[in-house]
Amino acid sequence: MANEDDTVMPDAAVLALLEASAPVDPGAEAGARMKKRLLERVRESSAAELVTVRNAGDDWLETSPGNSVKILRSDDESMSMLVRLEPGTTFPAHYHPADEETYVVEGETWFGDVHLVAGDYHLAPKGTTHGEVRTEKGCVLLIRKAAE
Repeated sequence: MANEDDTVMPDAAVLALLEASAPVDPGAEAGARMKKRLLERVRESSAAELVTVRNAGDDWLETSPGNSVKILRSDDESMSMLVRLEPGTTFPAHYHPADEETYVVEGETWFGDVHLVAGDYHLAPKGTTHGEVRTEKGCVLLIRKAAE
């Protein structure tokens, strides 16, 4: 931990030292321990951070014609995203290798023969398949799925 007596080395000096240093192979076991500790520190530091994703912005990614996705959060355990389907969009029937929860934020959609409207929730458990996803009027879905 730094205190007022500590001096901070300029980035250029740190970079020069790193470039002048010979690489060291810690071995597989030590390398695995270092990686584990580093990932634990990253998880600990990020676990306490608040995350806000604003509605405004151009961070929607078009994944297919009429289908856009905005990733809200993603880690080793799960992913949360908004999916926007334009009117008349269809998405093929598909298998779920992990649990997938869907909440209809706005609009309407069909998951096979199940009609969902704003405020409805749908769970596709691991190992299930549902029919074609389609929307006549368009929709925005909040989807949370477990890591595959």
